[in-house]
Amino acid sequence: MFPQCLRRVRLQLALLWMLMFRPITEPLQAAQSQVPATDWQRWIEAVRSKALQYSDSLPDFICSQKTRRYTGSPSGTNWQPQDVWEAELSYNQRNEQYSQVRHNEKASRRPLESLGGALSIGEFGSLLRTLFLPESQAEFWKEGEEPFQDGRTIIIGFKVSKERSGWTLSFKKSHSLRVAYRGKVWVDAANSQVLRITQESLDLPATFPIAYSEATIVFSTVTVSGLEGKQFLLPQTAHLTMHERQPAIRSLNVMEFRNYRKFTADVRLVPE
Repeated sequence: MFPQCLRRVRLQLALLWMLMFRPITEPLQAAQSQVPATDWQRWIEAVRSKALQYSDSLPDFICSQKTRRYTGSPSGTNWQPQDVWEAELSYNQRNEQYSQVRHNEKASRRPLESLGGALSIGEFGSLLRTLFLPESQAEFWKEGEEPFQDGRTIIIGFKVSKERSGWTLSFKKSHSLRVAYRGKVWVDAANSQVLRITQESLDLPATFPIAYSEATIVFSTVTVSGLEGKQFLLPQTAHLTMHERQPAIRSLNVMEFRNYRKFTADVRLVPE
């Protein structure tokens, strides 16, 4: 009797070990199987519809974006502050433009793209839209559920092939590459609205100067000054991590978006 019980315990431990260390790209069949295939597909389509409507429904607005940039060694765990840049970000007719750039608290006449180092621009709607476009043919599966922002979220795992990808990595205006990627989406269980998205690059070629990249955006419901009585789901924070090959440096951008207000025709955006 004792050897038989021992074998059962060993078998249970082995199964637990396999579940704990399941690769991220493997769909969690056990979790997804709890939902009928037709209901799961219908729910995914509801999430897709909300995501694609997101950029279409955004009002024209201006907000303040602050980006803190850090660098670190490949093997280290500590990030060293590099600099801080701030700018007024306008979103007008689905186009984004930066003005009033300040670098380390001093006004800068240089274009934002010329500041050097790792930069991240164009966070509004682009990650969501490219992921959920039908032509991306993303694979989706259920990862689990967890509390998030005073509610309950369903976590969706996803993967997009390089051939279908809409995510392009650029490096110092000299290199550009469309990449495969995978990640997770946190979706509000009550209204199918995306609240957070994170994605990481896959299989970057050794000849490309970027070895790895990861992007995360957290959304929050905010009021836009000048559009009182309405609330919009807009980025609150965003992180971008990049690992360069030569020299071997890690870069981290930590972005905050604040002071949303309505874009009006009399607002003039003059480059610094």
